[in-house]
Amino acid sequence: MSEDERDRWAIDRLPFPYAEALRLRAAGVDDEVIAQVLALDVAAVGSVLTMAEVKPAAIRDRGRR
Repeated sequence: MSEDERDRWAIDRLPFPYAEALRLRAAGVDDEVIAQVLALDVAAVGSVLTMAEVKPAAIRDRGRR
């Protein structure tokens, strides 16, 4: 499995808000739109993305065991 495939596999296992935030950011969507899609305050988008960026690595590591 390639690194990109592992990343997609891990993101697909995240709770919806985290996965969707990462997908939207990767697509170049602005924070205001991400907030609207996820029904969040715009100020919360950065925190959600920060947490979401850490989670796939943990999921990938668990998947390798």
